[in-house]
Formats: sequence, C-alpha cells, structure tokens
Amino acid sequence: MFTIHSLKHSLFFVLTFMLIGCGEQAGQGPREMGPIHVDTLTVSTSKIRLTTELPGRISAFNEAEVRPQVGGIIKKRLFKEGTNVQAGDVLYQIDPTTYQASVNSYKAQLQKAVADQQATQKSFERYSELLRKKLTSQQDYDDVYSANQQAIAQVAIYQAELDNANILLSYTQVKAPISGIIGLSQVSEGALVTAEQSSYLAEIIQSEQVYVDMTQSSVSLYTQRKEFQDLFKQGMKKPDIPVKIILEDGSEYEQTGYLEFADAQVNDSTGSVTLRALIPNPENSLLPGMFVRAYISSPQEKDYIVLPQSAVIRSQSGVPYVYIVNDKDMTEKKILQLGNEVDDGWVVKEGLKVGDKVVISNFSAVKQNQEVVIDSEDGVAKEQAEPAPTDK
Repeated sequence: MFTIHSLKHSLFFVLTFMLIGCGEQAGQGPREMGPIHVDTLTVSTSKIRLTTELPGRISAFNEAEVRPQVGGIIKKRLFKEGTNVQAGDVLYQIDPTTYQASVNSYKAQLQKAVADQQATQKSFERYSELLRKKLTSQQDYDDVYSANQQAIAQVAIYQAELDNANILLSYTQVKAPISGIIGLSQVSEGALVTAEQSSYLAEIIQSEQVYVDMTQSSVSLYTQRKEFQDLFKQGMKKPDIPVKIILEDGSEYEQTGYLEFADAQVNDSTGSVTLRALIPNPENSLLPGMFVRAYISSPQEKDYIVLPQSAVIRSQSGVPYVYIVNDKDMTEKKILQLGNEVDDGWVVKEGLKVGDKVVISNFSAVKQNQEVVIDSEDGVAKEQAEPAPTDK
C-alpha cells in the first residue's frame, strides 16, 4: 500500500535529479556565436558628369506693358488678343479730335510767323544797303536787325509747338513697342484713358526663348566656380553649361538651355544667389510664371565613387554610414559624406576608397568589429540586396 512515507522518498529523488540537471546547465555557460554570413560590394569609380538640381521659374525673355502717352477716349481696338503683333503695329486708336485741332492751330500760327519774318527780312536787307551807303542811322539799322531776329525766333517757337502737337497727335495711335504675343486687353472701346495712369492697356511678351531663374546657395556656387576656374587654369576655353528642365507634370522638356549668368550679390535673408539660364521655346509651351526643376551639368566628366542607396545605413540623427570588411574579415563602421544623387545611388565624397568591401546584406546582424564570412563579392544584383535599415 502506498504510504505517506513512500511519497516523501519519491519527492526527494525528483528534486535531487532536478537540482543536478540545473547545476550541469549552469556550468556550461552561454554558447558562443560564430561569424555571420554577408555579401559585399567592392568599391570602384565611375566616370560621370554630375548635375545640380535647383528649383526654377520661367520668366519672359522680353515683355512690355502697353500704356497710353496721351489721354482721351478709346475709339477702336485694332488687334486680336493672344496673337502675334509686330513692333510699330497700331493697337488702339484714341480720339484724335482735340490733338488734330492743336496741330491745325500751331500750323496757322507758324504760317503767320513765317510771313512776318519774311517781311522783317526784306526790311533788314533794305536797311543794310542804306547803312552801307550811309543813308540811314546805325540806330535804325539795329532796330530792324533786332525785329528780324525776333521774327526768326518766333518762327522757331511755332515750329517747335507744331512738332510737339504732331507728336501728341501720333500718340493717339497706341503702337506696339516690341514684337511678341499680346495678351488680354484691359480696356474696351469707349473707355477713358490718361497719360499717367497706373494700369496698362495690354501686355506683350516675347517667348521664342525664355529665361529660367534659379536660386542656389552661395557655398554651392562658390564650389562650382572654383571647379570652372581650375579648368580655365588648365587652358580649357569657357564651356557652355547645359541646363535641362523638368516640367510640373514630371516630364522632361525636349529643348536644352544654357546658363547665362549668376547674380552679383547674395540674398541677405536666404544666403542664396540667383542664376539665369536661356532656353529655346519655339512652340511657346513654356509660359512665364511656370515652376520647373532645373538640372545644371558640371563642366566635364570625372571619376566618382557611386554607392547604391540600398547599401547606405542611416543613424537616428540621419548620419549615413556603411560597414566594410577589412583584411582580417572583421567589420568596420565608416561614416560617409554623400554628394549628388545619381539614379539609384549616392556619390560618396568622403568615407570610402577604391577597393573597400562594403556590406550589402544581413544588416540586422552586422555590428562593429564583428567576424564575418563573405558569401558573395559583387555577385548580388541590386534588386536582391537587402534594404538598409535605420538605426534604432
């Protein structure tokens, strides 16, 4: 029969066995981890021509606001909105009645002045002959001479008044100051306009070619200029710097422009400099005011280290780095200074050298000074590489 005494002996043996087992496990200690397996990419250089991406805005190559130079009532509008006009085309006709009357008045006064001058001229000629024969006094001669000179001056005054009246009359025909596409008319027939009004009648824009205005930091501009100056010192002629633009819908504009100039001063509030490029616009598809992305090419191709973006790890603060495998098959952490983005890669300015073996897989297991086994060197396709995580 099973008794309490038997139960105590059974429990004693079970507890003793468990304690012996635990003691054996405690004596074994933690199991050591072996080297991890990774794939690597050997760093090399690629000959590329870098581009700088900048925000830009389209502005007209030339534009003019059509304004009246005399006041009056608009009698006719002589153009169709949105069409091409040529410099000198009559756009508006202002009522010329009062200006024509002024012309007629000054013309009549000029004719009278000319007639008076002709009379004084004849008197002057007679008195000149009489004075030569000593048949008149010097005082009479001087009076006739003065009257003739005043008559000549009066003719000149009325001639100038007539010229001015004719100019004002010509201004009643409001003409196009430049050739280009004319926009909406801001006034209609019957409207009253004045010579010094603040609003314009219409606007003409020349857009066979347009400007792309961009802003770039003064530091980046200094770096680019230094690169060009280094080329000039080597005897290279001043190159044309091509500029391509991407439209707001993401499409690439087919025409290539060229950089024209950089502003001579830095904006105090932004620390940036304005750049301007000139780009062809034969189909008038680029309109002033459009926002674009401009890409400025560097002066020449150079050798750069380009690393796939999938191989770059970023710390919590955003600092980019990679792990490389050294000659002892141990990992080393390398902080990077990245440059331009090229397709799906980054240009590495500092942190790597040609021949370094960059880890491109098993990121979650890789740590500093860790032994690794390289499974593949340059054999893993980019789409197979494990995406690089962000430090936690």
